[in-house]
Amino acid sequence: MMRVLILEDNRDRRVAMIARLMERFAFLRIVFFESAPEMVKFLQSEPLDDVALVALDHDLELIPNGGHAWIDPGTGLEVVDGLIANVKPRFPVIVHSTNAPAASQMMHRLEEAGWNAFRVVPYGDLEWIDNEWFLTARNAIVSTAPRAVVAS
Repeated sequence: MMRVLILEDNRDRRVAMIARLMERFAFLRIVFFESAPEMVKFLQSEPLDDVALVALDHDLELIPNGGHAWIDPGTGLEVVDGLIANVKPRFPVIVHSTNAPAASQMMHRLEEAGWNAFRVVPYGDLEWIDNEWFLTARNAIVSTAPRAVVAS
């Protein structure tokens, strides 16, 4: 089973992403992360041979930790740095963020390190997931899928 790893803290976005991916790629296992440190730790400790795609948001909301305490979830740029430092480029990465300067920085670092990276700019409510994000994800997954060998 192939996996898609997604850094996204918005529940509605996560539901829309799952729905679209499952329509076309029911065989995928989708793993979400709400914080950059959690995803970086996963990337450092798990085998990644079955990863078909990584998708990264940049700006993440603070996570409540009971009472008046909050946890800083970090940013997508931290995950980019973790990828570059710990993983050889082997699967495509989508950057989806309305924070244009941060997304540009993420793209620049990924491309400089040899990653196949794509940029999607969210707009409206969730329609960008159907119209732009899924199309980009589908094309990235299909373009990097192993080709079947047909005997002649």
